[in-house]
Amino acid sequence: MSITEFLEARLDEDEKVASAADLISTGLDSPPFSTRYDELADHIVRWRPARILAEVNARRLMLDLAYEATGLDMDRDLDRALGSRERSGVAYVGDRMLRSMAMPYAGHPDYDDAWRL
Repeated sequence: MSITEFLEARLDEDEKVASAADLISTGLDSPPFSTRYDELADHIVRWRPARILAEVNARRLMLDLAYEATGLDMDRDLDRALGSRERSGVAYVGDRMLRSMAMPYAGHPDYDDAWRL
């Protein structure tokens, strides 16, 4: 699995979970969850489904930009190019962007340790 396929799959998963949670809260007169802890309530509000969906869309745009920055064909497997770029230039930045975007998913079984920065 290439890093780009991995990222697309994780974004699809995030979108699916957030969309399902958004459906639960649609039409409710009050929030479906409550807590006495202000810090926890702030966290729950911050990660509401609508925000996650917006972040998924933003990350998809960043993924497209990273593809473009590598200078490679978007339909090709980018694994062969990761780490092989000079430490300067747009292509190097594109490779690093892809690796950075994969970092939050490092605990996933499909994550490849070769992608670590």
